[in-house]
Amino acid sequence: MIFQSLKNKQRTINQNSALHLYCKVLAETLNEAGITQDVLVRGIEVDNSPESVKAVFRALGKAKYGKESTADLTTKEMSDIYEEFNRHTSKIGIHLPWPSTEQTEQYLNSLDKTI
Repeated sequence: MIFQSLKNKQRTINQNSALHLYCKVLAETLNEAGITQDVLVRGIEVDNSPESVKAVFRALGKAKYGKESTADLTTKEMSDIYEEFNRHTSKIGIHLPWPSTEQTEQYLNSLDKTI
């Protein structure tokens, strides 16, 4: 019998849901702090959105691991990218812990109520 190492296990559904919650809360926190994203197109700045934050998260995954999608990341790679992302946002005074399982479940439940 072959056992798959946790290091190579695909990111979990819970990690994916936590990523969406993290991106939403980080976007709101960055916007409240007046920190925008520089957009190379026409040199304009835009407020953060969950999608734009996830695009940065995805770009870190591509740069570090050559993976186009967060769905292709392992559980360890997801954790490593969060740690790196958090290190960078901490330099500008923004630190958000990774959402707990309870927070993620509450977030998912709130989405169910809006549908």
